[in-house]
This record gives sequence, structure tokens and C-alpha cells, in this order.
Amino acid sequence: MAALDAFPVDNVTDDPTTTFTLPSPWYFRPEVHEKEIEKIFFRSWRAVCHASELADPGDYATADIHGQGVFAIRGRDGVLRAFYNVCQHRAHELLRGKGNVGAVISCPYHAWAYGPDGALRTARNCENVRGFDKADFGLAPVRVREFCGFVFVNLDAEAPPPREWAPGFEDEVMRWFPDVRDVRAASRKDFDIAANWKVVVENAIEGYHFPNSGPRHKELCDIIDLAGTKLRIGKNWFAIVAPPGENRTGVYPWPAEGESDRTGYFITLYLWPDWIVYYWPHMRTISTFLMRPTGPETSVVENAYYNAPGEGDDPVTAGAVAWFNDGLGPEDAALNEGVQKGLRSKGYYQGRLFAEDGEAGHSEHCVHAFQTWVKDALLHA
Repeated sequence: MAALDAFPVDNVTDDPTTTFTLPSPWYFRPEVHEKEIEKIFFRSWRAVCHASELADPGDYATADIHGQGVFAIRGRDGVLRAFYNVCQHRAHELLRGKGNVGAVISCPYHAWAYGPDGALRTARNCENVRGFDKADFGLAPVRVREFCGFVFVNLDAEAPPPREWAPGFEDEVMRWFPDVRDVRAASRKDFDIAANWKVVVENAIEGYHFPNSGPRHKELCDIIDLAGTKLRIGKNWFAIVAPPGENRTGVYPWPAEGESDRTGYFITLYLWPDWIVYYWPHMRTISTFLMRPTGPETSVVENAYYNAPGEGDDPVTAGAVAWFNDGLGPEDAALNEGVQKGLRSKGYYQGRLFAEDGEAGHSEHCVHAFQTWVKDALLHA
């Protein structure tokens, strides 16, 4: 707490039109980063994979939540479960990546074997160990839920389920992506970014840096209507909905009027603290961001694409994916890294958020909500 007390946030207020930003040390001090791991990431619902990736008995997917290895697995009984990814004998990691374990999970060190239900099935020579009961050495469970078509885990045993934790978010996802439960993983592009995770999130949730207000992303604003963009802020989530723009560009192949059965909207649906599901105009795929801190001043953005069955190979989708992977994504990464360098400057401590009355698309209302959630989590949780 001492580190945060040294950088007070009294002027980070509930009014987005008058508030200051979080102090710059909150974006690079190791003490703040460690507190965020404990109070934010160990207490939040974190996306592991799409539910379709765990469709069959024995299917599993691993995740690392800031040093806490976990995996989600589909049981022989069809039940989805999750466990800490550690053998109960001598603590060796059990699984890596994604795959199917078949009937048992076998530790690569001493071959203790667990069922997909987490129960210890066999431990070599255990019948000769005095007082040993296999029932005492099952895998340590982790909370898991299917939510919005994806698999989420939470290390906090007391956390409310996702639908209570973020009420209304799933309805908003289903409103814009009614086939989200039917999509399948298509491709992924990760970005290593030399910036604090909060810098990365804040860049992804505001349009103030777009051309009508700022100098960046002219191509994006050629295909969306920034002036018509609407913001909706809920509990632990918000939505940014941009209608189609009037201009047709060479950004990626654009369908002629009447040729597309997909919306021209640009949709960003953010779930606290680090996950976004989004859609570029006229694509036949949806995408997700997972903004994963790797240190106080480094992050990885795991950018994944998911196609509806039988869709996603059209020129529009291929062009949009290439445009983001090779153009817009690297452009944002460079902006994030420029901000991180500035946060270290002795000439900067705090800024003012720019949010007008109402919730215009270029206002920083969502950044204000995000920074408020960070502040509350670290100071009051």
C-alpha cells in the first residue's frame, strides 16, 4: 500500500468530464504491478479458449495467469472442469498447450495419473506407502464457466459467476454476434508490446486519437462513422458501436451494396480487465484481444480470429485480417510504446481525460471507467 500512498489519486474523480488520469508511476512501478496481479488478475474471470476447442471428452486447454498455471478440460461425463496445472506429488507441471489426454492425465515426472475429473487414479507403489489415500491427492480445482461461447476461469473461489459479475455483457455479445457459440478458431497473431497493460487497454477503448480528433487511423475512420459512434458502459464491461462510414476505400476489399449479408458496423465489446471481442466491417469472422501483462512495462496482445462454420475464407475477411495484422495493429503497438516512454518522463505526472457531456464516440468515457475500476480494485478491494 505504501507505493500507492506515495502517488495519490484524489483528483481521479467520478466525473469523467473533470477527472485527471491515474498518476504515471501506476504504469511502471513494480509494486503496483504486483498488487494488480493479486487484486485484479487473481480475482477476475479470464478467457482461456473458445468452448468449441473443448468439445470432446479429454479435450483440454492450458493458461498461465501470472505464474499460476491452470487448465480447463472436458470430462468423460461431458462436464467442463478446471484445475491448477500441477501434480500433487512433487509439483511438476502436468499439461502444456492444448490437446486431448484420452482417459488420464499423466505427470511427466513420476507418472502419477489423474482422471479428467481431477481424481488421482494411480500412483506407482502407493499400496506400499503407509497411510496413503489417493482420495487425498486429487487436483486442486479452479472455478470455470462457459460465458459468451468462451471458457473462462477465475482463481478467486468467492467471485460471483460471470453473469452476475458482468450483468448484461453476454446479452450484448449475443446481440451483435448471435453465432458466437458456433464459431471455430481460425488464426492468431500475437503482438509483443513494450508498454504497461493499462496503456494497451486504454488505447483499444477510445477514439480520441482517430482523425476527427487526433492524427491516427485515417483508414479506420474511412470505413466507420466516428461521429455516430455510441458508448455504453455497464458493470465491468462496455460497448463501443460505430456505424458504417460513407467512404469506400482500398483498405481491404469492400463488398458492393447489396452483396454483403454482414454488417458494416465496427463493434468493440470490452470485459474487465483484459478481454475484448470485436468485429471489423463486413468480415465473416469475429476477433478477440487478450491483453496480458508480462511485466510492469511489457505486455502481449493475443489477437485471435474465429470463423463461423463454412465462412471466413472470403476476400473481405482475408483483407481485413491482413490489414489489421500488418497495419493497424503495429500502428497501435507503436503508439502504446510511445506512451510508455513518456510515462517515464520527469516532465509528466498526470493528464486530463477529455470527455464531453454525453457519451460521444471520441470522448474518453470508457478510459475513465477503466481507470476508475483499476483505482477501486487496488485501493478498496
